[in-house]
Amino acid sequence: MSSLYAHPIPDAIKDTDWRVFHHLAELSAAGSPIWDQLTVLRRHLNADILTISGPDEPLPNAARQVIVPLTYGERYLGQVCLALSPGASSEEMAARLAFFAPVFALALAGEQTPDMTETQEMRLYQATQEERDRLEAVLEATNDAILMIGTDGLLVTATLQFEAFFSIPRYEVLGCNINVLAERIEAQPGLPAGMADMLRVLADNHTESVGGEFEVTEPKRRVLAWYSLPVHSQAGLLLGRMFAFRDATRERELDRMKTEFVTLVSHELRTPLTSVKGFSDLILEGDFESLEDDVREYLRIIALNADRLIALINDILDITRIESDRIELHPTRCPMQDVIEQVAVCLQPLLDEHQHRLVMEIEPQLPASWADHSRMVQVVSNLLSNAIKYTLQPGVITVQASYIEAASDLPSGAPHDVILPCVLIGVQDTGLGISEEDQGYLFQRFYRAKDVEVRMVGGTGLGLMIVKSFVEMHGGKVWLKSALGEGSTFWFTVPVVEGKNPPRDKDAGV
Repeated sequence: MSSLYAHPIPDAIKDTDWRVFHHLAELSAAGSPIWDQLTVLRRHLNADILTISGPDEPLPNAARQVIVPLTYGERYLGQVCLALSPGASSEEMAARLAFFAPVFALALAGEQTPDMTETQEMRLYQATQEERDRLEAVLEATNDAILMIGTDGLLVTATLQFEAFFSIPRYEVLGCNINVLAERIEAQPGLPAGMADMLRVLADNHTESVGGEFEVTEPKRRVLAWYSLPVHSQAGLLLGRMFAFRDATRERELDRMKTEFVTLVSHELRTPLTSVKGFSDLILEGDFESLEDDVREYLRIIALNADRLIALINDILDITRIESDRIELHPTRCPMQDVIEQVAVCLQPLLDEHQHRLVMEIEPQLPASWADHSRMVQVVSNLLSNAIKYTLQPGVITVQASYIEAASDLPSGAPHDVILPCVLIGVQDTGLGISEEDQGYLFQRFYRAKDVEVRMVGGTGLGLMIVKSFVEMHGGKVWLKSALGEGSTFWFTVPVVEGKNPPRDKDAGV
């Protein structure tokens, strides 16, 4: 059995550790049992064994563990012991455990105070005050502005960064009702009115965890990311609601610079590629037969790879526009049948090349959606081309389209919050399929499934993210059903907006 005694390593402390530390401090202040606090920390550290033992008690029997002594003033109260899981860094875990130790030392000292003399009580009171001062100092040292509102609607905690971010002296609002703070925010120049409304609405909300961001202009222009959640004791007692505000100005500026850089480079790359593609096509369409066989093959390779690079650049540009909210939709009355047929005609050469059979099951008199036609073409094209590429043997690709009025008509696995009525589109293949492990990551940018056969097929990992983004911009939902070796079906919906379409008539077309 090997044991490691902890030494603080500041770089090992994570942002989530600070939040859990704040939570433990609130639990301790509310008198929550020390074992409930240990349960919170054990789950946070993902540890199987986390115990506290007295000075003379034996240590747990574990192959690898870290041990942090618990001291209170000059008193040695015992130690907190954590069994390390395989592969865990002992130095990092020891440093993180040492970071949380003061909370448990304070709680343990409070439980180990039987009959005392007046002098002992005074010493314990002084030690408790010192420990609380240290805990407050930790909170004050964070870069976040933290507010805590009790269940009675009174502001019980406000850190120093709150003053820096909002120019409101905290001791003028501590102990006041949340409405007093909201009024001060509304009267403060440079603060958004939405912040006051957010505090009022969430103060009485004891269930939801929410977040967002807003911009303040005074005393300094900042982008503040915020989150808020109710705080409970392990016994289920509601303690109040916490708000944390983080300065995200630098992050947003870096995001803007990255987006501008990617856009600039992409545009600069697309210009010469367009020339390469244009001249290679011109040669191929000219006196093609007079060229030698190897020259013709070289030209085909040039044209093919120019197409692939142009498609990649277009995808990257779409992603940067989506992430920076610069995508403009131009919705019109959009019959999805026309979209599907247009994509099918464009991809017919690819279907023929792979010897696939395309089956279209489109419900008659399908009502039109109110959507951007070009974006819908892009969505269907991405899904259909993926179905073609990832079906390696000659197979069947099926495109389905139907009108959905009730949630019970949706296929199994559909999200519960689909907007109805809608048009439902499905693209089914008989290809490789997708493992359950990979399905949760498919709509993330640049993600490629781990299966070897899937990775052999060329792709950027951007197409499905673009599909999801465009569908959700139209108020729709996208999901899939798949298993390795059994093919895949991708579904998406486009709402039918009332007033934008003619009534659905069984006897009349769209």
